[in-house]
Amino acid sequence: MQRFLTFFLLASGSWAFEKGAAKEDFVRISPENPMVQFGGSLVLNCSASCENIGLETAFTKVLIGEGPGWKAFNLSNVDHWTANLLCYANCEGLQTARATITIYKPPESIKLDPVPEMEVGKPYNLTCWVSGVAPIQNLTVTLLKGAEQLLVKTFEHHTEPEAGPVAVSHRIIAQQSDHNKTVTCQTSLDLRPRGPLLKNTSHNISLRSFDFAGAPQLHADLSLEAGTKMKVTCDAPQVSPAEEAMFHLWFARRPVTFNTSVMGDEASAQAVVTSSSVGEHELICTVSLGPVTKNAKKTVNVFALPTPVLQVDSAEAVVNQAVNITCGADGNASPGFKMQIRDAANILASSNQDQRFLQHAVITQEEDNGREFICRVTLIVDGHTEERRISQKLTVFYGPQIEDSNCPRTLTWKEGSLTSFTCSALGNPKPTVQCWKDGRPYNIGEPQVVQREHDGIYHCNATNQYGSDVRDVTLHVEFSQSIGLIIGCILAVVAVVAFVTVIAYKIYYHNQRIGTYYLWRRGKQQQSPQAVGNSAEQSFLNGNANV
Repeated sequence: MQRFLTFFLLASGSWAFEKGAAKEDFVRISPENPMVQFGGSLVLNCSASCENIGLETAFTKVLIGEGPGWKAFNLSNVDHWTANLLCYANCEGLQTARATITIYKPPESIKLDPVPEMEVGKPYNLTCWVSGVAPIQNLTVTLLKGAEQLLVKTFEHHTEPEAGPVAVSHRIIAQQSDHNKTVTCQTSLDLRPRGPLLKNTSHNISLRSFDFAGAPQLHADLSLEAGTKMKVTCDAPQVSPAEEAMFHLWFARRPVTFNTSVMGDEASAQAVVTSSSVGEHELICTVSLGPVTKNAKKTVNVFALPTPVLQVDSAEAVVNQAVNITCGADGNASPGFKMQIRDAANILASSNQDQRFLQHAVITQEEDNGREFICRVTLIVDGHTEERRISQKLTVFYGPQIEDSNCPRTLTWKEGSLTSFTCSALGNPKPTVQCWKDGRPYNIGEPQVVQREHDGIYHCNATNQYGSDVRDVTLHVEFSQSIGLIIGCILAVVAVVAFVTVIAYKIYYHNQRIGTYYLWRRGKQQQSPQAVGNSAEQSFLNGNANV
């Protein structure tokens, strides 16, 4: 249908031209500047003022129509970039007309070169390849990062008609904000107004941008006792994206299991390491982020301290007994260790390096009771002293000792004051102390008001199973005049009260007897007055005598 329509238009144009043309000889070609897609077909019309019209071309042609003064041809498989079209006619000589054909071809492919993982601050190229496109001078290539246009490239000065490859490149400086942004390449083949506008887009690629400017920080001690555990932390500060940081830890040439954490722009790995191998071992932390890999190292001195063994041949002794103290070292040990026997204040014995046996003898005294002996093993590691120790206390038994500080020989008390009599003794086990005064036991430590009878000599005796000690304590009581006066007044008052009581009693008793007498006499008067009077008088006289 399309071919028929084209043929009709060309024939109509040729006929109209013949009607209005002058009688001069001519040859025409239509369209004068045809456009066709590579490998496609094209309809051309040749018209002339005379007969014998023909078309010269390298393409396959088929006559599809003719009339007075014109012929129409169909050209197929248009695939020669430099082919010419020539219409001709024999009009009292050869007449010709030429046409320039434009062959176009959409891009066969649009590809972006892969972009490696980028390190922030470094330059990288974005390259787009467009292949099999024509005419190139009608092509526009645009590079996009997200919605941002990075580059718009045109080719107006390209002169070759053939399809060919085109490469467009743009350099960027990687930024932290570029991470996960997409890059695309767009092409536009603009053939207007004689042809179409053809747009195509490449596949997307995602940028991966990594910021790892600082160095990993490895936190660990420089020394580790064999068989013990040590916490290790490896930090990667100011990294982006922190969650993509990859850690690897090795200690003593063995991988270490670890946990990771992320906080803001810092990634961290935490582990616990141990080793039974004595010597210097490397602790290595490797952090990888995108194209960047960085290491942090420390040398850890794994040392072994032997276990101290303390032996006291008699943990319980009596005064003046010889006691041997032995310090030994048991187990694996790093070279250079030393041993000591010491107490809380002094070093009693020291060994040479790597010596495993040390001894010290003690003649026990009272002050050695409760004395702590220590077996200490030391090793200098990286300028620091590492040590292990074990201790044992010595018990010394001895008899009582009464000293002036615990039981003074002389005491002076003030009469009326509140105090207590104390007396104690040294000894192990703790002695029992008893005191007597005037042959009677006296309660030690009991608070009491000082009286004059406290004055005198106290005999005290301290005993335990290891002996005894005695002491006489002389106690002087200072008499107080005010107290004596008060006591005198109290005695005087007591005497007066007693005297008054006796007098009152006698008066009362006398009155009672007088009353009894008169009653008795009155009764006797009723009998024999003479007998009654004699008897009453005698009784009264007897009563007064008794009083």
